[in-house]
Parts: sequence; structure tokens; C-alpha cells
Amino acid sequence: MSDSKTRVNVEVADRAASLEILDGGFQVVAQGFGSLEAELAPGLYKARASVGGVAQEQLFAVEEGVTPAPVRLGPVRFASPVPLNDTSTSHEYHQEAVARALQDAPLVLGNGARLLLSLRDPSDRPFRQTPTSLPDYARSFDGFRLCGPGNQPLIDFDQAARRVPEKGYAVLHAELDPGGYVLHWAPPGRPAVARPLPLPPNWTTLVFVMVEPGGEGALPLRPNLADCSVQMAPLGYAGYPSERYFRLTEIARQSLLQGRNIVEREVMNALLGDKFGNPLLGLLAAHLLLLDAEPRLNLLHIVLGNLGAMLGADYPDVAALHLRLRQIEHPDQPPAPQPVVFPPLLKAGWEILAAQAARDEAFFPADSLCRRMADRVVDNGVWLAWRPLPEASLGAALFAGLSDAELQGKKWRDRERILAIFEQTDGALDGAGLLQATKTLAKPVLREQLRQFLKSTLAEQLPPREQLGELVLRLARTLPWERIVARLTQLDAQGAVAARLSSVQQSLIPTLLLLRRQLQSGQDLDGAQWEQLLAGLQVPKSVLLDNLRDLARLAGALAVRLIEEERNG
Repeated sequence: MSDSKTRVNVEVADRAASLEILDGGFQVVAQGFGSLEAELAPGLYKARASVGGVAQEQLFAVEEGVTPAPVRLGPVRFASPVPLNDTSTSHEYHQEAVARALQDAPLVLGNGARLLLSLRDPSDRPFRQTPTSLPDYARSFDGFRLCGPGNQPLIDFDQAARRVPEKGYAVLHAELDPGGYVLHWAPPGRPAVARPLPLPPNWTTLVFVMVEPGGEGALPLRPNLADCSVQMAPLGYAGYPSERYFRLTEIARQSLLQGRNIVEREVMNALLGDKFGNPLLGLLAAHLLLLDAEPRLNLLHIVLGNLGAMLGADYPDVAALHLRLRQIEHPDQPPAPQPVVFPPLLKAGWEILAAQAARDEAFFPADSLCRRMADRVVDNGVWLAWRPLPEASLGAALFAGLSDAELQGKKWRDRERILAIFEQTDGALDGAGLLQATKTLAKPVLREQLRQFLKSTLAEQLPPREQLGELVLRLARTLPWERIVARLTQLDAQGAVAARLSSVQQSLIPTLLLLRRQLQSGQDLDGAQWEQLLAGLQVPKSVLLDNLRDLARLAGALAVRLIEEERNG
């Protein structure tokens, strides 16, 4: 067999796709981005171009002594929330709607920053609606509101957007003052979701969302917020969003979702080079560079310097990246960061900030949006999102302390007996014993003893970090978490709990159940386990304490109900 090799050129039409060449054994022998040159031995090969999880392939042969023609792949047609040419989800009428919104005068609520929100259904579903079904279908584009950081409503997209359900889209272009805004999606009967939208001066932030079937395909459809596309363009730029920019952000987004930097050098160079026209590319590139085993610190300094000049050093995502870079460079004693009040676009940036807030109580100021949403983060792909705070505490609705007047007379002896039960901290009396000891007592007395327990255990002052661990252990030891979890599951099936429990509480409930079983088996929670638990929650100590208080109130109220049901049953 000859050892001679032939140079082969492979390119993809859109120049914004990852390229691979695979040999006859399906091994990758060359990789690139946009275009690729490789020295190949005679044989049969496959060229593969991929973007956004969709691939296009083409077989080609290399013959000894024959110069092959360049291998040219067409654009990869993948699903895109941006209505772009050569994607599987594009329509001219959707492109025209976005282009028209950008060219027309925006809704003016301020000056210096702009926002475009595009919602669309790329299927043929709009054209299959009847006069009877169209109103239900039109609600697929309902529920979006833009609010300020203090939750004050600014734009009702249901009223202000250009809505054309007959063609499956709604779009709005607005001008606002630079600053932090929150995009809420809160349709009737469904849990609300909120996303931060920091709008930098002199830039238009473009958010593209597809609406898709949820559940069994019933109407209305649901917005796919996790796979949405966010782009940036210079303020006043009226051209159509760049196809290249979207394809680059999609490659970077998929890599960030995997939690590792898998983009080729050509992709990284394109991300860094094109960031001046779309700073989001630079944000994604910087997070990918931080995922390297040995981040290139000099390059990161350059990237962050450029991003700070374009977006401002106080832009939340830029602040998060600067913080992480300082932590890498000064692991023993990094410079004290400035407090952060508004959350970043990217969840990777939030994780950097939240980890700092868990160590530094003042990092998220008390009245900041970061502090208020820190315990309510939900999974939303690479983008940060959270469940907005409920109107009322679930625990408060289920649990109410009684007045002293209701505790007069002979019941005070029962009250003292119950309080004495809760004063036991040696583990001698577990939740089952507590149920047995109290199930014959009156309902008002039981409620009052739970109130007293919370009052004594969950004091107003912020306890030291180690005392939080003691509080968790006491809650695990005292209350019947097996039965509480079963009841919460039952209530959740009825839609009564999920929207009100914070993400921290959802993590704490199974933890308390496991701790209870561990304590019942005679094992203790050591300091390392507690530190690991705290690190995983990544919230300020005061936020954790508030969550423990509310969870104890909820669990206490459910314990009351369980005791009464057992007593009456």
C-alpha cells in the first residue's frame, strides 16, 4: 500500500459550522470550522458539517495520484428560533416581520438602549386553525411582560406587540433607558418564569423565542425559553440579524451546555473576532475559555477589557467574568469584589456570583434583585431564569399562630408538655415518637407549640454558619419527613406546591429526609458533609435561613394536619 497522501479541501456553504472528516473506520482524522484542509491517504471518507446538534454528511473518495475536487457541503439546515435562511424553521413572512420591526420607529419608553422580542411558531400550525380554534392558538403568544428590577410593569406584550397569530408570530421593538430589566412569562394557570435582561447603552438586545407544543400538543403552545437565541447589535442598526452570528452563538451555546470547551480554535477565533459586532459572542467565548484546564489569562484580560469597553464594567456578565479571573489569579486572597445587584444573562455568570455571595453576605445587597431571586433559580439551559416570588408564603397560608387568649385555662399544661418535648435535642425522641406523644392533644395547643418551636429555634438574629447546620439537624430529627414528603408529593400533583417552593427548599426537602434516615440509623452529619451541602446550595446565609424558616413553618403545618388526620381516623 502506498504511503502517499493527497491534500483535500472541505468547506461548508455557510462558513459557520463545525467540520469533521471520518475515515473508513469511522475515526475522526481531521477537524475544522467553516473550511478544512487535510492530507489524506487513498480511501473512502465522509465529510460531516454540524451546527446545533444537526449534521450534514457527504461521502468522497481519495485516489492515489488523482487531485480530488473540493468537497463542498451545503448549509446545515437546523431548527432556529431566529428566522434565518437555510434553516429548517425559516419563513419569509417571519423574516419580514423582524425586519419591519427593526426598521419602524420603536415603542419609546426611554433613551439609549433597545430591546426586540420575537415570538414565532415555525410550523404550519397557524394555517391549520379554524375560526373556532384560532383564539386558543393566539394565546400561545400571551403572557410576556417587561418589568423593572423592582417588579414594576413597563410593557405588556399582549397589548403592545404586533401580533399576527394567522401567520404564527408576535414581535415588539422598544427603546428604553440602559439598565436592568426582567422579562416575565406568566400565563394564566401556569407557573411563571422570569429572565434578566440587562440592556447596555448603545446596543439593541434581540431575543428570539419559538413557541412549541407542550404535553399532548394541546393549545395554547408554550415558549421554549431554554433554547431561545439572544443576540446584540449596535443601537440603530436596522439590518436583519446576522446568520453567521447566530450560528456562532449556537455552537458556543451547545458547548457551554456540556460544561466543557469543545469548540475548535477556528470557532474560538471567530467568536473573539466577531464580538465587536455582537458582544454576546465575547461573553460566550470568555466562559468557554474559563472551562479550559489552564485558562489563557492574558487572552481573558484582553477579551474582558474589550467587553467592558462595549458593555460597561458593571454589566452583570462582565462583572462575573472579572470576578472569576481575579479568583484564578489570586486564589488565596482575591481582591474584594463590588456588590452586585442585578443578575447576569448567562447562568454560568450567575454561578460565579452566587458562589461569592454564599461566602460574602454583603455581596448581594439586602434589597437587590440578586438577593430576592437567589433561592428561586430554575433550569433554563445556558440562560439564567427563576420562578418569581409568590404573592403569599405557602407556609404562612397553612400555618398560623394563635393568640394568648386562645391558650388560657387548663391547656397551658398541655402547652408546656409539648414545648418540653421539642426541647429535647439528644435525638431520643424522633418524629414517630413525637406523633404518638401529641396526637391526642387539642389542635390549638399543637399549633401554638409549633409556633413556639419556630420562635425558639429560628431566632431573628442571623446565626453563625455552624449553627445553621445544627438547625438543619434539629429539623431533620424532629419532624416526620417521610410522611411530610408523601403529603407534599400529593399536594404537588394538585398544583398547590411546586410554584411556591423555592429551588433551595426543593433541595432541602430530600436532604432533610435523607438526614432523618441517617440519624435514625445512628449516623451523624460531619462538618465536611454540611459544608458540601452549603456549597451546593450557593445562596447567602440569610437567604438560607429564610428558606429554613419558611420550610419549617410549612412542614409544621403539614405535621399538624397529619396528626389530626391520624387522631380523627
